[in-house]
Amino acid sequence: MSSHHDVIVVGVGSMGAAACLHLAKRGTKVLGIDNQSIPNSNSSYNGNTRVIRLTYQEHPDYVPLLKEAYRLWDEIEQETNTRLLHKTGVLYMGFPDGEAISGVKLASEKHGLPYSTLTHAELAQQFPQFTLPEAMVGALEPEGGYLLSERAVESYARAAQQHGATLLTNEPVLGWSHDTHGVTVQTTSGTHTAGKLILCAGAWSGSLLRLPNLELTVTRQILGWVRPAKATPFQRGKFPVWNIDPTGDGDLTGIYYGFPMSDDPGEGSGLKLACHHPGQPMPPDAITAETFPADEEEIRLPLRRYLPGALGPVEAIKVCKYTNSADGHFVIDRHPESDRVHFACGFSGHGFKFSSVMGQILSDLALEGQTNHPIDFLRLRRFNN
Repeated sequence: MSSHHDVIVVGVGSMGAAACLHLAKRGTKVLGIDNQSIPNSNSSYNGNTRVIRLTYQEHPDYVPLLKEAYRLWDEIEQETNTRLLHKTGVLYMGFPDGEAISGVKLASEKHGLPYSTLTHAELAQQFPQFTLPEAMVGALEPEGGYLLSERAVESYARAAQQHGATLLTNEPVLGWSHDTHGVTVQTTSGTHTAGKLILCAGAWSGSLLRLPNLELTVTRQILGWVRPAKATPFQRGKFPVWNIDPTGDGDLTGIYYGFPMSDDPGEGSGLKLACHHPGQPMPPDAITAETFPADEEEIRLPLRRYLPGALGPVEAIKVCKYTNSADGHFVIDRHPESDRVHFACGFSGHGFKFSSVMGQILSDLALEGQTNHPIDFLRLRRFNN
């Protein structure tokens, strides 16, 4: 089997599916190739839902990207008539001088974003579901919420096909090459050529990119769902997306976060929560759906400490992957080997919310060699110093 296209996209996941649609809508003959099915249960976006928020303290240039991402999430919802984003608000909790609370304040004031602060007493009154140390306070971002991650990738892929994109699934890529005339991608069943190539293969990016100066570490992450004895206090409409920075509260590390419950089966069964921290480093193919007793303990720990009313049977545990860059920021750029090749990787566990705009950026780079979006802080050259 062989074919020729204008652009080949390797990896039709969070970023790749969106890139396929943006390219197809611009009249490009595009081929998307993925080594697994769509949606992919062995992926970084596995687990039904992902948080979206505007008050991004990680870097000021993320906020303009997020504003465009929100617009594009609305666009794909309208185009596919599919609800993908729920604005429940995001409640941040932590100590006043901790990164979570101070970061939300800094990002909100710098970009003029709406948020409100809550004293410990106000937290206890408005959100009695939580049991927090006396010194913890809160900040509430009304525009935050969550995305239906697997449904979103499926929607982008389906819309891309409706606009003329060709998608090959369960098709492992063996390698790629380039010359003055174009690029060639070799898969297990054939050879495909194109004028341009986009590489966004998630946890499999390291070997595919062959960039020795780019350090990418893939880690195993778990997500869990529990069944509270009383579900009503945790339902969407009564309970927000939440985020607790426990730094300073004993030996806890990372960021605990979770979602409200819903009757939508596409959101999983029960109350979902997880810990945002780098898990165990592993080769991507070694990370399977298998779970262990320690995974259940990781899910129960924040409930015992901060949400005792939600303690109940663990309904499900799913495994996903982080592809961590050395500094925790994304990497988006032209490949040093060729101006025909662009890539996006290293989303470090906080990238899904950006996938709508990343698809637009990757299509800009492939077709025009540049983008008007502020991505200079995400370029590869920061690792060459």
